[in-house]
Amino acid sequence: MFGSAFPSSDIVSTSYGVAMLATLTTGLLALVGLSWVSDRWRATVALSGVALLASGFHYFEASQTWIATQQMTAAPRYIGWFVVQPLQVAAVYFFARIAGQIPVGIFWRTTAAAILMVLSRYLGDARIFDPTLGVLLSMAFWLYILGEMYFGWMSDALRKSSRPIRLGYFWIRLIMTIGWAIYPILHFVDVVIGAGHSRGVIVLYTLADFVNLVTVSMIVLAVAGKERF
Repeated sequence: MFGSAFPSSDIVSTSYGVAMLATLTTGLLALVGLSWVSDRWRATVALSGVALLASGFHYFEASQTWIATQQMTAAPRYIGWFVVQPLQVAAVYFFARIAGQIPVGIFWRTTAAAILMVLSRYLGDARIFDPTLGVLLSMAFWLYILGEMYFGWMSDALRKSSRPIRLGYFWIRLIMTIGWAIYPILHFVDVVIGAGHSRGVIVLYTLADFVNLVTVSMIVLAVAGKERF
């Protein structure tokens, strides 16, 4: 991307470039933050940082493909999502575990649900089974994760925590409720309706990744830093 010229009107290349730099720099900031956060925050901060770096490398590859071909499918995104979204869910588990004891089974179930959430959309996109079924299954796994966050052990543990942790968890949960809703919606538009992976769809996906990844990581780092400074 940095060695190729593209016009300002190429909104896809611009959005890819912004997302790549934002996720890479925020990921590096999170990893640097490991040197000053307390020990109990390190798992959460590390997971969110690695998720950002993985997304940044994905956007670098995607930008190169777009500049070379001016075409893109959803397939490269699944490579990133299969790694990034389970890592985010794992980071939320460890965030909530700071507030109190939570069974490790919650970790395995929510992480597996995040993987199956992405897998369902992928199988629908690949036409291995009906795309509508892929959307519905993906939403079911997503709603299960939200159920654990709103009504399960994680929510119970957070009620007894400090105000910064409760507030951080509130915003993370809100982002994963509203921000993550864009994925099944765009998948429905892209695959089920058949609009295709148009420029508008690409930019909306990129904007969703930007908000859902960078904002959550910054919230984690801010709450972790509250204890130190």
